[in-house]
Amino acid sequence: MIAADILVKTLIDHNIHHIFGLPGGAVLDFLYALERQKKRVTAHLSPHEYSAVCSAYGYARGNRSLGVAYATRGPGITNMVTGIADAYYDSVPLLIITGHSEALAENNMRVLSDQEIDVVSIFSEITKYATRIDDQVEFLPKLMKAINLALSGRPGPVLIDINRKVFNVDIDVVQMELAKDFSAIDNKITDIKQTLLTEISNAKRPVFLLGDGLRGLNNFQELIVFAESNDIPMISSRFSQDLANASDNFFGYFGSHGIRYANFILSKADLIVSFGNRVLFQNNQSETFLKIFNQAKIIRFDIDDAELTRKLPNSIDFNIDLKDLLPEFKSITLGSKVPMEWMDVCSKIKKELDNEDTDYPVSAIAKILSKADKNDVIVSDVGNNEYWLSRAAAMVGASHYTIYSKSFGAMGSSIGKAIGIHYATQRPVKCFIGDQSLQMAIYDLHTISQNKLPITIILINNQSSGMIRSRQKLRYNNQFLQTTQNTGYTIPDLRKVAEAYNFKTVQLTKHDLTDLNDVLNKRDESILLEIIVDDEIEMIPNVAIGDPIQKMAPLLEENLFQELDHL
Repeated sequence: MIAADILVKTLIDHNIHHIFGLPGGAVLDFLYALERQKKRVTAHLSPHEYSAVCSAYGYARGNRSLGVAYATRGPGITNMVTGIADAYYDSVPLLIITGHSEALAENNMRVLSDQEIDVVSIFSEITKYATRIDDQVEFLPKLMKAINLALSGRPGPVLIDINRKVFNVDIDVVQMELAKDFSAIDNKITDIKQTLLTEISNAKRPVFLLGDGLRGLNNFQELIVFAESNDIPMISSRFSQDLANASDNFFGYFGSHGIRYANFILSKADLIVSFGNRVLFQNNQSETFLKIFNQAKIIRFDIDDAELTRKLPNSIDFNIDLKDLLPEFKSITLGSKVPMEWMDVCSKIKKELDNEDTDYPVSAIAKILSKADKNDVIVSDVGNNEYWLSRAAAMVGASHYTIYSKSFGAMGSSIGKAIGIHYATQRPVKCFIGDQSLQMAIYDLHTISQNKLPITIILINNQSSGMIRSRQKLRYNNQFLQTTQNTGYTIPDLRKVAEAYNFKTVQLTKHDLTDLNDVLNKRDESILLEIIVDDEIEMIPNVAIGDPIQKMAPLLEENLFQELDHL
């Protein structure tokens, strides 16, 4: 069997039935191998290599497995950098397949052959594994190593750059089995169960801190059930609230732009048990978060031992894969539940602050979420729109499966991800994006329209580069540059642009929140729903550097703040 066919068969064996990319001379043999298996796997033509990687990202999230994107040499490869970095920062397993034709330059020569570039040097810092394959002998070992690394441990992208001559070489397939020693895990779990039993039993105000390390694990509900059975409140990072939003024990997401009641509750905890969450601890040098660490004991679980090198006071750290730990919660029995007074405090704080920071456009987005089918998938882009979306989701308790560009913050990534996650789940998708980000991915509208995909684009149009405008307002005393329509930032009529791609467009304003049922539940046409937002509406609330986490601007009325702070 030739290498190209082996590669396609390997993808199918890993339950991959949709891949994304652009053809080019160096990968044509791979593309035709895909065509030979078109009944089992579909190669989708993306309008740009960045979009291809974003779609592979979305597919990986929806398929809970590997996403695959391909590109040809030179600029085809370099166009993928941002998308791959986004997946690396978010721990999303991708297999990137690229091609080359010639040897690399030597002896400091800048160019030996046109479009050939040192892929390994470029991508080694943003992949778990990047390699060139120039010989048929190394093809299968490197392919299997790449896939195993992408999916094992802390997942992430890998890249194989294949010489086009290798694709058509016959290769003897050798079956390789990987052994795994579970003894260390068994001993570690025994220690963990005893630690949890002791520390939770001794705590008066424990909190479970949920992170994105729980995403994709089929057994994470064991943790939710344990928290509910023992009256333990849960808080998450902003990107993970959909995991537990439907639980009465869930009290929102914390952070410098978190929900006020979540920050208040976290500030009162005497034990924080963190599951795959590094957001709190990446800020451990700031005064705001050190105050929490100094008053509460911390138990951290993380699959990546490098994350645990951030040393914290009062911290007990365990390097473990959560999928091995979560089943153990069935057999952990506390001597008594957490004191009910703690849950009463959490409920009182939430009740008092539930409606804070929910003005327009949060209220409009909340209405959209409440009208969306519970099985729809939500995809967010980067900017003020993602914070308004997050707050709206908390406001209505939305539990839709939601994906963000988290640590890397890649603008323009959401539409490509929406395409990929639709193909993985076959569900309708609601894609939230800002006006600036939409222009970075405008070409993806054609893919949606041409293929009649049930993806609704919700454009949050504040006609500015809103997040950076806010920073300029604070740091440069309202001296705006390239962020407002008077200082260089301009946009076209985006509804007309969408209509050119055969989208139906609907516009909402603050005073026109019409019935959205017909718009949101369309399955047979492409729709762009534009929400007009004044460019002076700020992203709130936020914690000033050095302030306690519960003190958020704009400030609460002082008597209310003091009452809640002393509970």
